[in-house]
Amino acid sequence: MTIDEQTAPDKRKYPRFSLKGVHANIMISNPADDSSICLEGSMVDMSYSGIRIKLDAAMPEHLPAGNAKSSNVKIVLTLPSSGMCCTIKGAIRHINTESEVGLHYSDYHKENEVDAFMFECIKHVEVPH
Repeated sequence: MTIDEQTAPDKRKYPRFSLKGVHANIMISNPADDSSICLEGSMVDMSYSGIRIKLDAAMPEHLPAGNAKSSNVKIVLTLPSSGMCCTIKGAIRHINTESEVGLHYSDYHKENEVDAFMFECIKHVEVPH
């Protein structure tokens, strides 16, 4: 990271929140041929429009839709204290070399669904002391 990157203002539309201990199951599917892959990881952070997940293993080279920017993604998050599961749909937007995946979900849900999801997750945000 350069000094410019450290001091540059964040251009994201929504702030990110860090959540620790949230387990994520990701299923990427291709409805055309009923193929799918399942991945596991942990949530790194989230915002009103997307989520970043650190995968337990590297992202496979060949995804079912034949495209890393698949829009047939289902994510099941297990919240740590309640054990409650939240399911969201989205599209992969970023994959980095540290096996982190950025998923965009706000276009796949109604606003009130995203509000309810954020409300449930925000209970688990780590607040610095």
